[in-house]
This record gives sequence, C-alpha cells and structure tokens, in this order.
Amino acid sequence: MKLNIREKVLILVLGMGLITFLALGICSYLGSRVVQKDMQTMSAELGKKSAEFTDELLISQLKETLGELAVAKAQFIDRQMSTAREDVIILSEAMSYIISHPNNYAPKTLPDPRTDPVHNAEPYIIYAPDIRDNLTPELKNEIAVASNIKEILSETLKTYEGYHATTFVGSKNGWHIGCRLVDTDLSENKPISFSNDRIYEFDPRKRPWFIQAEKAGMPVISELYRTVEANSSRQLGASAPFYDASGNFAGVVGIDIASDEIYDLVNATIDSDDCSFILNQHGEVIFVTHNYSALSVEGGDLRLSSEKSLAHAATMMLGGESGVLSVTVAGENFYLAFAPMSETKWSFGQLVPEAQVLSFSKNTRDYFVKEVKTLQNQLDEEYSYMKWLIVGIPAALLMILFLSGIKLSQRFAKPIHELSDGVREITALIGENFTEKTFKKLDIKTGDEIEELADDFNKMTDNLKAQMLNLEKETAEKQRIATGLDVATEIQAGMLPKDFSVDESERISLFATMTPAKEVGGDFYDFYKFGENHVVITVADVSGKGIPAAMFMVSAKNMLNNFAMTLYQSDGLAAAVEAANEKLCANNDAMMFVTAFVGVLDLQTGEFTFVNAGHNPPVLYRAEKNSCEFLDVKKNFVLGPMDGIPFVEQKISFKRGDLLFVYTDGVTEALNVKNEEYLPDRLIKFMNSTDCRVDLQTLLKNIRADVADHVGEAEQSDDITLFAFRYNGHD
Repeated sequence: MKLNIREKVLILVLGMGLITFLALGICSYLGSRVVQKDMQTMSAELGKKSAEFTDELLISQLKETLGELAVAKAQFIDRQMSTAREDVIILSEAMSYIISHPNNYAPKTLPDPRTDPVHNAEPYIIYAPDIRDNLTPELKNEIAVASNIKEILSETLKTYEGYHATTFVGSKNGWHIGCRLVDTDLSENKPISFSNDRIYEFDPRKRPWFIQAEKAGMPVISELYRTVEANSSRQLGASAPFYDASGNFAGVVGIDIASDEIYDLVNATIDSDDCSFILNQHGEVIFVTHNYSALSVEGGDLRLSSEKSLAHAATMMLGGESGVLSVTVAGENFYLAFAPMSETKWSFGQLVPEAQVLSFSKNTRDYFVKEVKTLQNQLDEEYSYMKWLIVGIPAALLMILFLSGIKLSQRFAKPIHELSDGVREITALIGENFTEKTFKKLDIKTGDEIEELADDFNKMTDNLKAQMLNLEKETAEKQRIATGLDVATEIQAGMLPKDFSVDESERISLFATMTPAKEVGGDFYDFYKFGENHVVITVADVSGKGIPAAMFMVSAKNMLNNFAMTLYQSDGLAAAVEAANEKLCANNDAMMFVTAFVGVLDLQTGEFTFVNAGHNPPVLYRAEKNSCEFLDVKKNFVLGPMDGIPFVEQKISFKRGDLLFVYTDGVTEALNVKNEEYLPDRLIKFMNSTDCRVDLQTLLKNIRADVADHVGEAEQSDDITLFAFRYNGHD
C-alpha cells in the first residue's frame, strides 16, 4: 500500500509524539511513586522527632515557669510582711513621741465596745481585766494622751483596704487601742460586733505579738496566731515596741492581717490539684492550702519526713535555696517549686502533680501524631490527583498533537499540489504561445522541459521547507512561551488566598491585592490562622520579575509558612525567619533574594510580634488618635543571599480599630512618565488624609487609585502588592 506525502508526515509526527509521551509518562509515574514513599517516611519521622523534642521542651518550660511562680509568690508574701514591718516602725515612733511629750497633746476619748457602738475602721479602747475597774487618775491621763494615736491608726489601716486587718497599740499597763477593718470596703461604715472574750477577757500583754516584740526589743514578723474569738482565722503581721521619755519599754504597736486572704490572692490561679505551703525557720509547716497529712511530720520538722526526696527538698528550702525538684508525697509523684522568703526567713513551696504536667506533653504528642496522619492523607490525595494528571495531560497533549499533525500535514502537502498544478500550467504554456519574458520567469536553462520542471520543483520545495521550518519553530516557541505564562499566571493567582474571613469570631479583618508587572511576578502575600487565637501574615517581594522571581517566590512562601508553623510557639518568630533564610540560601546559585515582613497577631490580647527582613516599613493606623505613621522596624537583612544571619523580632500592641497597611516597593517606587517616584512621603500624607475607618477593600482601592493618579499613562514598572488588616478586638 502506497502512502502519499501527507499520510507519511502524519504517521511520523504521531509516532514520535506517542513514543515521547509514553516514555515521559512511565518516568513520571515511577518517579511519583518514589517521591510518595519518601514523603510518607519523612513525614512520619518528622512527626516523631518533633513530638519528642516538644515533650522535653514543654516539660523544661513548665518547670521553669513553676520556679518563677514560686519566686513571685514568695516575694509577694514577703512584700506584704515588709510593708507591715515598715508601718509598725512608723507607728512605734509615733507612739513613743506621743507618750514622751504628753504636754503637746490634748486629751481624747475613744469608744468602749462595752457601752459604745464601734464602726468599721474606727479606733476603740479595751481594758485588761485587772485594770478595768481600777483606773487611777494617772492611768486615765496616760490613756487620754495615748488616744491621740487614733488618726495615725486609721490612716495606716487605709493602706490595707481589701483585707480583714487591724492596727493596734498594747500598753504594758494593760490598756489596748485597736482599729479594725472588718468590712474590706472602707466606704461601708457598719458597726463592728465584739465577742465577750475580746471585751472582757482580752489582755494585750498575754498576746503572742506583744510577747515576741517585747522579748526581741525590735520590730518582728509574727508567726501565725489566732485572735481571741472562737473559730477565728489565723493572723499574720508585724509588731514593734515603743518607749516612754526615759527610754523604758512602754508597750507594743502592731498590724495583723488575715493570712488566709493573702494566701487566697497568692493561690488564686493555681489548679485545684496543686498544693501551696510555707515552712518556718524550724522546718515546720505553718500553712498549707490542702489537708495534706503527708506534710505532717512527727516532731514538726519536715526535714525528718520518711519521704527522702521531700526531706531533701525541705533541707534545701531552709538553706535559702530556690528551684524545682521531683518529690514523692504519700506515694504520689509531684514537682515541688520553692523559693525563700527573705523578710520572714521562711520558705514558700508549691506541689504540682507530675501527672498534670505530663498531660500537657501527651496532648502535644497526640497533636503531632494527628498532624502527621493528616499530612500523610493529604499526600495520598495529592498523589491520586497527580496520577490522573500523569494520564490525562499526555492524553490531552496527544490529542492536540494528532489534530496539529493533521493540520500540519495538510499545510505541508498543499504547496506541493499547488506547485504540481503550476508546473502543469507552465508545461501547457510552453506548448503554446509562451513569450520570452514569461520563459525567463521560469528560468529555463536547458532544452529538457522535465529537467527544468524538476529543478524548479526542487528549488521551490527547498524554499518551502525552509519557510515552513522557520514558521514552525517560531510558532511553537511563541505557543510554548504563551502557554507557560498563562499556566504560571493561573498557578500564581491560585497560590494567593482569596478568602479573607480567617476568623469566625471576626476579631480581625483582612484584605489584599497583588498586581504583577508582567504575566507573573515576584510579590506575594499570605495569611493563615495558627491555633485558635493567632493569625500569621506575610508580605514579600522577590528580586527581579517574571518566571524566575515567581519560582523563587513559591519557595520563599512555603519556607516561611512551614517554619512559622513549626518553630513560632517553641522558639519565637525570629527563629522561624532565620530557619527559612537558611533553607533559602541552600542552592541559591542565582543569588536571588526576597524582602519580607512576617507577623503574628494574638487575637485574644492584640499583641503583634513581627520580623522585618529588609522590607518597606508598614503604615500603622491608631484608631484612638485617628492618625497614621510608619511602623518602627529594625533593619534586618534580606532573605536568601547569605546564611547565618540573626534576625530581631519586635512586638507592639493593637487596640480595637487599629490597622496595619503593608505594601511592596512597587507602590513607593512607582514611576510616572517623568521617571518620578511615588515616594513614602506621598503615601503617609495620603494615608493621613483619607478615611482609614472605611472597609479595607475600599481603603486599598483608594490607595491604588492615588498611585494610579501619580503614574498616569506610564507603564507599570514593578509588581504592586497591597495588604491591610484591622484588629477588631474581642468581646
């Protein structure tokens, strides 16, 4: 069977195309299977290593946090005691002066709870049983002069608003002046009820605070004691002696506070399973938040506990040390965080069940396992999609090749048929009245008409082949470039997020646009929610334009996204950017670089952490001031050309209505027909002149319009990216 030229060309094109597509399809399929297997292995290993590392880091950080909390709580109680001691020194000096200079003061009287009503924060007088009915004129005069201390007692008591507290003076002669804050609100001037024990049996000289201060001869911090009322709370405070004009001991002044209220404030944030306690300088547990019988030791000294780890910890506590130790209490494992209390010479401790700490690491490990499983499922889905692409794309291209082959063979054969017809016509003319001029056009050099026809046919065929080949190459090249650019444009547009509703609670509003200078560009923006309360935003500009910049853009976007997700919570945003830079530097032989602004917004608190890697400073709008200014950014180096470079992260706080506008240099360097740039000054001027409270889409449209007014009819010289978000706060 003979084939004509058209059929031969068609078979040749289709045969070569089919062989090429089959070879590429087989290689692609086998390669994708290898990649799938490697990715599954790598993802599983990465999840395991990440979980182990996070376990160790989380437990270390929790222990460090427990230690810091113990120090803070110990310092809090110490500050309360220090304040009380300073106040009693002032009371002591005031009382000593009053007693030593009786002529400087007019006699005053105070209400007696036996017969007079006493109100909240009002000074009163109580007499010991042995002097109640035997008040001599000298003692009456002493009490009347001493009653001038009442204003000082009241004013001192005001500094303890919020506590059930008492300021008082106890004389060696048996009288007692007190001022009690029973209702913690000073504005409530309610009467105070007194027990019979306090009115009729109270003797200040027998109270622990009086005995301690008299014995010490100096200001002291009292150990816990109870008031004379039944079922009263334990008191914690300070006392100091005062003296008469001859320097002789005259009595004791003091301040006491209900200790349970101090401890309630200290332990307001601890878990119900936690236990806080205090050791005095003798190793005795003088306060504990739970009824832990294991902390009760025969002899009272916790250093004698049968639990060796607990006894060792108590020894360190009494040695003035601080830290976090693993201890065993009643057969259960705990972490004990402890810190010294320098003012009282006591030590504060907090027990946290080990199981409670380990539960955090278990949750983290489960999270990593779940994420790895999700990643593997995603890889399987993408691999299934790729299999269809491997089959579908060659089939589609083969169909295109078949249709193109038919068309090409037709175009190739048609000139031959036309040339054959032309030769026939020339042969017919030669046999007729053909002029010399016409004969010269045929360029006949011999008398053999067939030879002349063959020569002319060969020349025309050669010329036709040359023209067709050139046309085919040019057409194919243009088609390849156009197709590549169209696909690249669609891919790049698809990589930029279009759904700006990133938070269901609408605590943040976002909007962004990207206009490339060519079919594809090097600018990009990205945002995604991280956990329940964090949103990560990225705006970047790759050096150069076109496909090389777009390819580097894809790599930079993926690196910043991956490392922000894996490193931010553990090592901070700067570490994530440094890791992305290290990865971009590898195999960057073209020395391309990217400027980037990366930030993480805490939707709950409004705290915004950011790293600026050589990018233009964003514009910060403060709703409270209704004004804009450039954000103060550190000048970190760009990403990509050099590894081993540290990056500095910064933090600012957003309030409701505050806005951040991030852009690329395509805005400030936009050129008009006179080659004049738009410049940052014009941008900030426009931002302060426009209404920044409008919706973000309108705001970006207004900014883009102002840039367009500046550019006029000039061609866009660089990619332009606009990105803005507004913090709406939370209810």
